[in-house]
Amino acid sequence: MIAVVNTYQEFSPENVHLRQVGEAVKAGIRMAGGTPCEFNTFHVTDSETFASAGMRYVLPSRDLVADMIELMVEGHRFDAMVLIGSGDKVMPGMVMAVARLDIPAIVLYGGPTKAGIYRNRKVFLETVYDGVGAHFLGKITEEDLKGLEDNHFPFSGACDTATSGNTAGIYTEALGLSLPQSGTFPAGSNYQLRAAKYTGMKIMELVRDNLRPSDILTRSSFENAMRVGLAVGGSTNMVLHMIAMAREAGVGLSFDTWDRLSRETPTLVKLAPSGSWGVTELGEAGGTPAVMKALGDLIHPDSLTVSGKTTGELMEQAEIENADCIRDRRNPVERDGSIYILKGSLAPGGAVVKASGVDRDMWQAVLPARVFEDEEGAIEALRSNEISTGTCVVIRNEGTRGGPGMREMLGATSALMGAGLGNRCALVTDGRFSGATHGPAIGYVTPEAARDGPIALVEDGDPIRIDLSARKLDLEVTQDVLAERRRNHAPRPARVSRGYLKHYAEHVAPASEGAVMPR
Repeated sequence: MIAVVNTYQEFSPENVHLRQVGEAVKAGIRMAGGTPCEFNTFHVTDSETFASAGMRYVLPSRDLVADMIELMVEGHRFDAMVLIGSGDKVMPGMVMAVARLDIPAIVLYGGPTKAGIYRNRKVFLETVYDGVGAHFLGKITEEDLKGLEDNHFPFSGACDTATSGNTAGIYTEALGLSLPQSGTFPAGSNYQLRAAKYTGMKIMELVRDNLRPSDILTRSSFENAMRVGLAVGGSTNMVLHMIAMAREAGVGLSFDTWDRLSRETPTLVKLAPSGSWGVTELGEAGGTPAVMKALGDLIHPDSLTVSGKTTGELMEQAEIENADCIRDRRNPVERDGSIYILKGSLAPGGAVVKASGVDRDMWQAVLPARVFEDEEGAIEALRSNEISTGTCVVIRNEGTRGGPGMREMLGATSALMGAGLGNRCALVTDGRFSGATHGPAIGYVTPEAARDGPIALVEDGDPIRIDLSARKLDLEVTQDVLAERRRNHAPRPARVSRGYLKHYAEHVAPASEGAVMPR
């Protein structure tokens, strides 16, 4: 009895094609002598909830996805499972369930779709979001905004950029939990449907061989996945998800682990939005196995994968089909990995930035703070032209506890980019950022404001020093002044007083610990 766990739903383009994918998986299971039983889990879709209160439910859904899978699979005593997911909270939630249940399992990613074309240029998800901000300021017409909107999703699937969902498809394959190259196959394509059928057939081999996730999810496999994510300029969200997934597998990861690997791992692919390459183009260039081949001896070759081959064997078979897309280690895009962990007096526990998306002119700056207590306030100020060039926009009380739910600040970053300030202002928050974010956006500031972090004490005009080269984020205010502010500081009242978010706020761990719920 094989559980087929699907996230098919009708209102999101990245999920709407998954019914057909599920049918192909079930056909493969039957061909190999198994009995598939399909059920759905949910996907609270972040791209539908940006800059709204609904975004507070997106990150909390990750742990509930893991719990739901545990309840269904354990309750019905399945022998193995195939998990079909799209979305960056669903995918790590599925991996968490895989690690927790430790029965034979394969994960199949829902896939990206080719970038759209409008007026002879590629249109990605962030192109549309930035266009909204530009339209508010009169910089593009309503006709052109509609043109961007109508052309950015040619087919079903996730947008063709290093969004958190596409990043999850890549790192899940690099972990060894997906068949080779399936993490970048275009959504709904013959390539994906063939991989789906092979996935169904392969799960029966894993049952017969008793190959379990605990054989695959080792420290080596997590380091492989982290290095691949860094090498392709993946979303900052993978930082907190990787910590959470590793915890379920009994592997200890932290911000410090990310910092170490980032300093050792070059960026070899400049995926959009930081660069011009789409995820489907990365797939055409050889996909995840080719990236690992390019990373060479930085990858642990002995890690097992669901293909039945080791990572090293997959690397030997891989071909780099486009050396402009997947660069050689001797000629990297950047010497370091794409994600930096910053520490300092504003973020004693750490903060996260995608350095590959930051203009070099903004790598070192001292900027006066303009403080907002939520994302909506910052968006309104940006749309009203109230933010001056050379400002550090600080958005607080958006962390795991304070949000609650740690919203993605893509509405604010898009407003900043649309206002033409993306390379002249910074944004610092205890909330999260999406993979579609670009520019000097520093998130996951730890401790968050609701946990009495220094970000709670920042006032308008305070100088904030950003130094990406030194990986530092400092609030340049004397300790005496901060001590006085702390004595007079009143905690902000909780935003919710009932329901799941109240429960979440009372129990969730900080971002630096993966934003996990107790188990």
